[in-house]
Amino acid sequence: MSGRGASRPQNAFMDQFDLEPRTQRVWDLNHAVWFTLMGLGGGVFLAGRGLNLTDGLGSLLGVPTVDVVSFVAIAVGGVILVADLGRPLQFWRAFANVRTSWISWGAWSDLVFLTVAGLLVLPGLRLGDARPFEGLGWDPHGGDGAGLALEIAAGAAAVVVMTYAGAVLARPRSIPYWSSPAVPVQFFLSSSATSVAVVLALEVMAGVAVTAGQMVLLGLLATALAVAVVAHLLTGANVPGKRESLERLLRGRYRCVFVDVVLVAGTVAPALLGFVGAAAGGLRGALAVVCLVLLLPGGFLLRLITLRVGIFPPVHLPGGLAMKAAGARR
Repeated sequence: MSGRGASRPQNAFMDQFDLEPRTQRVWDLNHAVWFTLMGLGGGVFLAGRGLNLTDGLGSLLGVPTVDVVSFVAIAVGGVILVADLGRPLQFWRAFANVRTSWISWGAWSDLVFLTVAGLLVLPGLRLGDARPFEGLGWDPHGGDGAGLALEIAAGAAAVVVMTYAGAVLARPRSIPYWSSPAVPVQFFLSSSATSVAVVLALEVMAGVAVTAGQMVLLGLLATALAVAVVAHLLTGANVPGKRESLERLLRGRYRCVFVDVVLVAGTVAPALLGFVGAAAGGLRGALAVVCLVLLLPGGFLLRLITLRVGIFPPVHLPGGLAMKAAGARR
């Protein structure tokens, strides 16, 4: 062949080449558990301190119960992080690449929170009949200047712990469903609502009355979460990559879990029960526990399914690039 025809590929297919959408396979169950525990740990600390419940819900070895729950959740999440590294004895590597590694951000967030919050409660620690760190001087409940400063610093670290995972997902543009400020907002609101429900359940266990205001707060957080989820679903629905994610969420393999369990049972129902509980004084304790039973699995599944519908969009390669891509596939 010669002339203009020689410059054209003999197979018309080679004029274009489509790479199909691909689902990411790196982030999955362990990460969803870790994200849930981090959000719960940071949120319980904020909820317990914000609602001024560190004194009224008991203590363990002198440390407020709400803080113990917070520390345990963060610590277990940290163990999962280290195990996910593949070589647990080289856990120090988790802190080594702050500029490039999401693992490093998580490790440092957890460490700063546990250090500052642990320092805050240290004067109240009881070992037998002794309080060996009482001489540190500040109030572990944040009642004086030094204690309040530590409480604020720990609270700021808790907010980072609750939000950083969603922010890391939202930062890259390669997965359109993740690349949205709605993702960290959803994670934060889910953690906040679940944490308030945990604290209210601790009130029930301690025989403390759940107030109408606390139930309204729970209802508002769950409502805000529902709004954030729906807004995310409606925004950019036709963007390549996100379109495929929404197909799986709303019509495909995850429809029942996402719509029925996450959205309806795990978000809308607790929102309604929160407002009902505010008006029904005798049912508040029971409704608070029901809300926790709904929010906790709903929040975990929200994170897990968000990870599993992370889809790279299809790619269209014209002309010479298509030929190279086809050659690479052979």
